[in-house]
Amino acid sequence: MIESFARSPLEEHGRAFDTAFGLRDVFAKAAREIPGEAYPPAFRSFAEEEKKATDLFIFEHSLIPGIFQTERYAEAILQTHPNTSEATVRERVAGRLARQEILTREVPPPPYVWAVLDEVTLRRRIGDASVMHEQLMRLADLADRPRVKIQVIEGMDGHVGLSGAFWIAERQGQTSAVYLDDITDGRPSEDPAIVTQVRLRFRAVQTEALNARASRALMARMAEELWTGSAPTGVRALTVGPAAERV
Repeated sequence: MIESFARSPLEEHGRAFDTAFGLRDVFAKAAREIPGEAYPPAFRSFAEEEKKATDLFIFEHSLIPGIFQTERYAEAILQTHPNTSEATVRERVAGRLARQEILTREVPPPPYVWAVLDEVTLRRRIGDASVMHEQLMRLADLADRPRVKIQVIEGMDGHVGLSGAFWIAERQGQTSAVYLDDITDGRPSEDPAIVTQVRLRFRAVQTEALNARASRALMARMAEELWTGSAPTGVRALTVGPAAERV
């Protein structure tokens, strides 16, 4: 499909071609320069900032962030996006998984990731119970990595983060970038006033969250209680209708 121009290559395809032909960053460089459907148009510029970041700050009040998603979870949520072909869904799933390579890369070192999730993200059913169990256990595994800190805001009380999900990408000595998620696929910004406001919002939601150790325990416990059919009386997941796409 790439050869016939039916789909655009991802960087991971380019790296595979480079390996096959014994080349160094030839096909991969070309793939990086070809715009495709791996990301929604509004997210493409921020995806580059994400790759270069030394620190990522993430808040999500509705869905598991894309950089943490399993393949099945990503596919289930991307399929809910209207007017999107099956081929585009597959391409965006591949792009989402490719983004996650920054968490395990060796050069440059992975970014430090600071994430705050609302408890709703652990309760909302995306796909079936097995998809959710796999996803929550992946979160627990990621939380064990030294450069990843995941905190959960426990309970259903209101907080400032309910007004919208967001990301902050920071590099020392460089202008920070933010991505503000919304129903229209979001928007990036480097406006200093907006960046300052979003940083303040992140600090606010972080003060509402459990510490990292307690959050990991909550994620693992909810994986077993909500998504294996063994939930005790009174414990339930959210089973509302399909949610909007999140990056």
